[in-house]
Order: sequence, then C-alpha cells, then structure tokens
Amino acid sequence: MDRGNLPLKYCFWGILAMNEIGNGDDVLAALGAAVEKRPQTTIWSELNAWGKSIADWQRYIISHAVRDGTLSDDRIEEAYRLFLRDRKLDSGDEELPDVPSSVTGRVAAEGTPLTLRTINSLKNVNAIPEFSRVTFGPQLTVIYGHNGAGKSGFARILSSACFSRSSPQIIRNIYDDDAPNVPATAQFEIDRGNGSDEEINFTDGDENDDLKRVSVFDSSVARIHLAKENELGFQPAGFDVFDEAIRVISLITQKLEADINAKTRLNKFDQLFADPGPVATKIASLNAKSDIAELKLLATFGEAEKERLDELARQEQELIAKSPVETLRALATAKTDIETLQKKVGELASTLGNAACDKARQLLDGHRAALLEAVQAGSATVSHPQLCQTGSTDWDNFVLASRKLGHAEAVTYPADGDPCLLCHRPLDAPSATLISRMWGYLDHKARKAAVVADEELNRYVTQLKALDCALLPGESRIRADLSKMDPALVAEVDAASVTFDDRRKALVAALEQGAVGSLPEGDLVAQEETLAKALENIRLQDVALRGGKFDEILAKLKVEHIALRQKQVLSKNIDDVVAFVEDMAWTEKAGASRPKTRFVTDCQKAIFEKLIEGNYKDRLKDECVKLDCSLPIEFKARGSAGKTLRGLKAKGGHKPDDIFSEGEQRALSLADFLTEVNLNPTSAAIVLDDPVTSLDHQRKRLIAKRLAEEASVRQVIVFTHDLVFLTLLSDKAEAAGCEVMSHWVQRLEGVPGCVKIEDTPANGRIYRKTTKAKEFLQQAKQATGGNRVDFVRSGAGALRRTIEEVVILYLFKDTVRRWDEQVRLGALIKISWSNDLADEIVALQDDTSRLLEGHSNSDEFAGEVPEVEDLERLIARVDDVINIAKAERS
Repeated sequence: MDRGNLPLKYCFWGILAMNEIGNGDDVLAALGAAVEKRPQTTIWSELNAWGKSIADWQRYIISHAVRDGTLSDDRIEEAYRLFLRDRKLDSGDEELPDVPSSVTGRVAAEGTPLTLRTINSLKNVNAIPEFSRVTFGPQLTVIYGHNGAGKSGFARILSSACFSRSSPQIIRNIYDDDAPNVPATAQFEIDRGNGSDEEINFTDGDENDDLKRVSVFDSSVARIHLAKENELGFQPAGFDVFDEAIRVISLITQKLEADINAKTRLNKFDQLFADPGPVATKIASLNAKSDIAELKLLATFGEAEKERLDELARQEQELIAKSPVETLRALATAKTDIETLQKKVGELASTLGNAACDKARQLLDGHRAALLEAVQAGSATVSHPQLCQTGSTDWDNFVLASRKLGHAEAVTYPADGDPCLLCHRPLDAPSATLISRMWGYLDHKARKAAVVADEELNRYVTQLKALDCALLPGESRIRADLSKMDPALVAEVDAASVTFDDRRKALVAALEQGAVGSLPEGDLVAQEETLAKALENIRLQDVALRGGKFDEILAKLKVEHIALRQKQVLSKNIDDVVAFVEDMAWTEKAGASRPKTRFVTDCQKAIFEKLIEGNYKDRLKDECVKLDCSLPIEFKARGSAGKTLRGLKAKGGHKPDDIFSEGEQRALSLADFLTEVNLNPTSAAIVLDDPVTSLDHQRKRLIAKRLAEEASVRQVIVFTHDLVFLTLLSDKAEAAGCEVMSHWVQRLEGVPGCVKIEDTPANGRIYRKTTKAKEFLQQAKQATGGNRVDFVRSGAGALRRTIEEVVILYLFKDTVRRWDEQVRLGALIKISWSNDLADEIVALQDDTSRLLEGHSNSDEFAGEVPEVEDLERLIARVDDVINIAKAERS
C-alpha cells in the first residue's frame, strides 16, 4: 500500500460546510450538538466487533493493517500460514503466530477517567538519559524543544506505547558503544481519578489497554489520514484497513496458486508395472479420493509375502519340470492342518463365547451373595453399634488369625483370666465368651459357603489364564507351511488369535475385579468361512492336479505371482505414491478454499453506511470549518470492492493533487484525526508531535484555538519546535480558561532530552510577578557557598524575565506581544507613560544583569560575588515598578 505523497482527504466536506452551513459560532455550536446526539460509534469499535466474528487469519490481517498500516512480507507469510491452518491445508502441528484478541488493541472504557501523569525511566530511547522525566497536566501540556534536542524521542515512545497509525522505530543510542541492543523501555504514571497514581512499565512492542486510550498524531499519521494518491483513493480514518486486507488476500491467493501449481503433476507411477494386475489397475486410477490406507495395505510386503513369492516360484518350476505328486502331498498336509485349526477355533469360540460370559456372571453373583450372607452372619454373631466392619473380609482375616494365635498359645484359650492377645489384660468371663463366639463364626456354614464360592471363582480364573489362544505359534511347522501356501490366511488366523486372547483377558479382569458390568458380551466370530474357503481352494487344486489341469493351475499361480511382484514394487514406492495422492487431495481442497474478499467488502459497505453517511460526516464537517479546510471540491462517494470510490473535480478541471498545498493537506488530516478522536468514547488523551508543520500563521492560530478547546474535553499533549505556535497555544488556552503546563526539552553539553519543567521561552505568565525570583531568594538564604551564589544568579535571571514582561504587559499594556503579528491598537489608550518609570526599568535591567554570570560589567563591579541582599533589594524595586506600571491613563 503506497503511503507516499498523499494529496487530499475529505475535501468535499469543506465545500459542503461553506455551501450548506455557513460560518460562525452559532453554526459550530449547532453542529457540535447534532454530532453529540449521535451514538458514539467509531471505526475502531466496529472493527473490534467485526474481529470477533471472523477467522484467525482474517483477524490477523485486519489487526496488523490497523497497527502497521502495511503488512510486511513476514506478516503476510504468517497470515498465509494461519489461512492454511484454518482451511486444514497444513500438517496441523506447526507453531503459529499469535493473533491479537482485539483488532485495534482498544477496549471499551467509556466513562472511565484516565490521565497521563508522567513518563520517566526511559532506556534505549535514542540518546535520552534515563533520568529525564516529563510531567503532563490534566488539560494542556506543551513540550517545546529545538530540532535535535530530544523532543522526538519522547514522542516516539508515546507513539509506540499509545494508539498510533504509524509504527516508529526506536533506536538505541548509536553514540554509546556500551548501549545494549534491547527494546526500548519506559515507565508511565496514570491517574484513573481515584486519588492515586498507577505505574505502567512499558517495553517497546507491548500493548497496554490503558495506554491505547491515548491517540497520537504526527507526520506519519498525517499521511495515513490523507487519501491515497489515486482517483479512487478516498479513505476515512481506518478505512484504509479494507484496502490493505484486499491487497494481502490477493497475495495470499497468489501464494496458494503457486503451491497448487507446485503440487500438480502427472501420474507416472503406472509405468512401474509391465503386466496387468490389481495393483497396476489401482495405481493407474489414482485420484484425490484414493484411499491411502487401502494403498498402504496393498503395498504390504513383509517376510510372509516374500516367502509366498518364493514358494510360488518354486511351485511354478515344479509344475513345469515334474509331476504334481509333491504338490498333492503338500496340499494334503495343508488340508489336515486347516482342519485341525477349525477344531481349535471352534473350541476357543465355545470356551470364550456367551456361555463363558454367563458362567462368569453366575460365579460373580454367587460369590457376592455368599460374601453378603457371611457378612450378615458375622454381624449377627458379634455385632457392635460403633463397629461397622464386623463380618467384612478384613474382619474375617483378623478373626482367623486371632484363633490361630490363641490355639498356638493354649488349647484351652480363651479362659477366664487369660491375658488378652492385644492388650495383655486379664480376660473376664464376658470377654472370653465374646472371643469364643467370634471364633465360632469361622465354622459357620455361611462363611464356609463363601470360602467355597471364592475357591470356585479362583479355579475358573486359573483355568482361563492357562488357556492358550495362539492358533499358529511362531515357530510351528503348520505356520511355516501355511505361510508359504496362503499368507493371507495366516494373517486372518493371527487376527482371530488376538480376538480370542482379548476376550480371555477381559473375562479374567472382570472376575478378578468382581466387576459384573465389565464382562464382555456377544459371541465370538470364528474364522469358519475363511477356513472353509481355504479347504475348498485346496480341494479344487487337488481335483485339478489329479485331473491333469496343469495349465489352469499354472495360470492361477502366475496371476498370484504377478500380484505379489506388483505389491513388492509398490512397497518400494508407496511413500511417493502416498505423497502424490496427498498432493492431489491438497490441490483439490485448496482449489475449493481460495480466499474470498467478500467478507471485507460486505463489512466495508456496512461500516461506510453506518459511519461515513452518519455521524462521521457531520463531525468532520464541524472540524473542517474550525480548521478552515473548506476547499472548492465536488464530492461523491460510494463503497465498492473494499474501497471507497470517489469523484473529485477541482475548478478548471485540474487534478486535486496539482492544486492543494502540503499545509492544506496537513490541516485536513488533523481535522480527520480530531473527528476520529471525538467519535471514540474511550479516547482519554491525544498527543500531537509538531502538528503545524508547513502551516501558515493563520492556520496555526486556528489549530491553537482548536487544541485549547479540545483540552477542555480531554488531556492534550503537544510537542513543538515552533515558538510562534507555542505562544499561540498559551494565549488560546489562557483565553479559554484552560490550565497549561509547559516544559522545555534541551540538549545540554551534548546530551539531548534534558527537560526543564514548567518553563519555556514563551512561558511569560510565571514571570509577570516576582514570585519566581522570590523562590530563588528563599533558596539562596538557606544555602551557603557556591550554591548560594547560583541561587542568587538564578533569581536575577528570573527577575530580568519579569522586567521584560513588565515592559510588554504593564508598561505598554500588552499592545505588542512577542511572536504575534497583530498590534492591539485598542490598548494604546491605556498606556500611562512616565520617563522616570522607563529610566527605572532600564536601570533595573542593568543592575540585574550585573548579578548574572557571563556578563561583561564595568571594572567597578568586576570580581564582586552576588549577595542575597542585592537580589532582595532588586526584587523590592521590581515590585514597586509593577505597581506603578499597572496604572492606566486617566
């Protein structure tokens, strides 16, 4: 997206403003009231809401179009990766870039107060020292500084931390070889209106919801707010996001097409097979829907298949070279083996089928019932209300062990007076009787029945564990013979063995755990049909051989031989075949997944109608009038294909970009920025870096007035190197009753970013009285030595500034102001001239200069050290002068 010399934006509203609403404060007030009645919906809130309904790859594009303006190649590549994951066109295991949860990084915070208080502790922010600190007032704060003084460093860190349409690069101090190459950091202090400041530690690249409520305007942002250099380039703030989204989606489509072309190729795998066969047929018909699992199964070629291939070759040679006697003998052996398998399969199916499950269920039910009866019998024998385990298995084991131990001690145990086996205290008669009853329970028929049920259950478990489910043991002759004869049959029999063994394990587990609900259900499917089919094949071969049908048998062997050979070839090429099928499936899926721009154009149209045709247009009319952006342009606009189409025609048929100056464009972009801010209910403050570059004096005055007006609504922070604009801002703010805080950023001894708080070249108000000089006087009285001299000299400097202000404000009654092109002639009638007063002012100027370091004074005063008393006397004289000069002509 070209963000070069962008000539024009919103010019149409200027002519509408002139033709439809005229000029004047009443009109502006009416416009403002009309705008305020509209819902405070912004492009950013609409984009945030939209972002919640779109896919990750789409939100990633929109988010970075908002943050960066133009997505870099790396960002586009990451968006493509997200797109592939969304359409399931990648492996699904690659780590993906983070997708911002909020499209704009702004959160809803309407009605929540927020004020920037300070920025300090700057590290790796150009060459600004870490001790530098800037404070911000609640309304208007102006930071003045010459070019190269470090002012832009503060502006850049603000642009990085706050909401900005540009992405400034913050470079470490290149003149310091020891400066670490790490991201810039800073500490912000904010006030939420709750009486206490909060600290925000910021690292370049972070996104903080509170700081995002502060909007930044600088030269880069100004270009973005302007229309593109294109006849179809009308773009309100934020609407360039749609153009960038269209551009990125187009590039993603190109990447997708390139990948589709790279994966599209002819099927040459059928050239691997010279003879017709099932494998050759399958490979010749490969397509995007080919079953990869089926192909892999078709490509299975292990030891069993190799042995069968060798056996086929041997059988072919035997059929060709000698009689079929040996083949008939092998067939007879195979028949016997398969019949033996049939019998064993039937036995296992019977042993482990439904009958086994029923038997297991009966054993478990009987065992549970016997145990329950035993427990009840034990409880009935020796129950106790505070003991709940009487009759349980643990209790039974305890009683059995105690009887064994008691009988080992004495055949007559327990008797009255015998020691207790546990506590060793003598047993009384009731205790001995209780123990005898407990031991008598061991001979109870319910307990014996439980023991019998338990033994029966254990015998069945042992029987199942001993059951051998291996139908074809690994080293058996029958397995070796059948592997040569019919490897597929061996595989199916092995599968049956696994099924039988799984059923056996399930029965054992259920019986051991006593879990009736875990018992398997249903009969087992035996391989009866498979085995019967194998026997039938043997019979047919036997009949054919005995009938002399050698050619027919040889042909069948050859067909099987070719099939196995093709499986062998396919097994060596299966990875390439699978990759080919996967590529075909991918290209077919990718072709149906080509990204569309409809979701962009639909949203653009909806937001255009909602915002541009509504409150945005009205608000911008207001701002254009206030900043005198009324330009002779006819305008028509409509949303289409992700863009806002426009028709612009200047008087005389000239192109707009051949007519309008850079200053006019700058004012238009500022009008758009203020429109955006005022329609954003979460906006807490604005930061403007040199907002009047390339503007004339008249427009500077309008912008100063507009920013002073804005400072009554939200916090305004202005960085400027323009002394005239600084003065205009101060004057307009004073006239509007707006509190102003001003600082001076200077380069001192080669170090930029040194901030002089609450002082600028144009900050004359604090010097209209001798207050500043008196502050230095008090400090001087409390100091000693060199510090005392420094305070005296600083007081003299402040006093000299006061004398200059006396001349401008009181003597000449503010008729002529510094850096002001106007002379206030109406103030002439207030001037009360006095030669004596003028002489005193000149004398005061000379006397204060003598106290300052660096002045060339007469020999009479050379070498004298400034004294506190000197400063105190001068302050008193200046106070007298002020009182006299205030008088107006009678």
